[in-house]
Amino acid sequence: MSSPIFIHTQAEFERVVERLNHFPAIAIDTEFDNNHYAYGFTLCLFQVATPDDCYLIDPFEIKDLSSLWRVIENPAVEKVIHDSGEDFRLLFLHGCNPRNVFDTSVATKLLCFEKIGLASVLGEVLGIESSKKKQQSNWLKRPLTDMQLEYAANDVVYLLELRDKLTERLKEQQRWEWFQQSMVFLENKSYAPKTRTTFLSPKEQRDLSPFDQHILSELYRFRDEQARKFGKPTYQVLTDAQVHSILLDPATLSNWLQLKGVNPRMQTPWAVDQLRQIIQQAKLEGKMRHLSPEKVRPTHQEITEMHQRAARSNALRDGTFLPMKRWIEEKYGSLFVPYILSNEVISTLIGGELKLTDIGPPFQQAIIREAASALSIDISSFG
Repeated sequence: MSSPIFIHTQAEFERVVERLNHFPAIAIDTEFDNNHYAYGFTLCLFQVATPDDCYLIDPFEIKDLSSLWRVIENPAVEKVIHDSGEDFRLLFLHGCNPRNVFDTSVATKLLCFEKIGLASVLGEVLGIESSKKKQQSNWLKRPLTDMQLEYAANDVVYLLELRDKLTERLKEQQRWEWFQQSMVFLENKSYAPKTRTTFLSPKEQRDLSPFDQHILSELYRFRDEQARKFGKPTYQVLTDAQVHSILLDPATLSNWLQLKGVNPRMQTPWAVDQLRQIIQQAKLEGKMRHLSPEKVRPTHQEITEMHQRAARSNALRDGTFLPMKRWIEEKYGSLFVPYILSNEVISTLIGGELKLTDIGPPFQQAIIREAASALSIDISSFG
């Protein structure tokens, strides 16, 4: 394969995309920043490989990517990708819903690879050493370094060959149909971001009174507004510790202009005035809503019910699901168990968040039911 081709202009981009439509399969990947160096979930680079070429597409210079999204959605072109979760969530935000996908990461799980990171898989299957040194680098900065470009290209240039090798193994091990079911499930998943209902962490909701929770939530809301305005992640505007200090220690704002470690754009008389107004308004709202200044403690009945739920959960986990996990491990191998009956799946079933019919591709449900039947365990209440 020739050296990666960095695409800078819309005209170059459109010519490349036109070529992509004529390949039966292409490899894709993205580099992004997710609230690490900037506010929000930002596409920083899009990599595409064909059997002959590798293209690195700069979304900061190519303003209209719609023709590329049509290729990604084209069911006549297979898209090979490794570990698609975050990439698909990002593509969803751009209005793109990938179709005809081959996720090599899912293939490695079905084939019981001990290590499923791309570098490890390339080494095991193709004997290729691939560096991951630039995985956490700043992809927002321009120009990108030669090392970053090499890293980005290496994430796609071997995927088509890897796809072929993994397909052979899946068919040899009679797991090709399982893989196909997994891809259908993957394509039909919802990648819409979860609606945020609170800025507060579970610990903050446990440890603070409803009155203080309201004030803290308003301070976090202000921080988020400023982060969006500055284009910076929230922690670079105000740290959680600084926000907590503003809430819990009235002297903090009095000494604000002298404190060390505060973002200069927030260490101003205007910011102090805004923060004081937010606290004052939040306190008034808290009193009007009769929010308790005391930490809410569960009643005796609530504690009893929590203990009962915990006991039921433990009984189901130990008496129902752990024997099924052991049975699956004996039949299919220990590395296959987490993909079929993980602790997360068990928790959602016990908690009633999901029914068995909602979980995973059909073969996953079938294996769970197979285990239950072999052990004469009744799981009909789980759907």
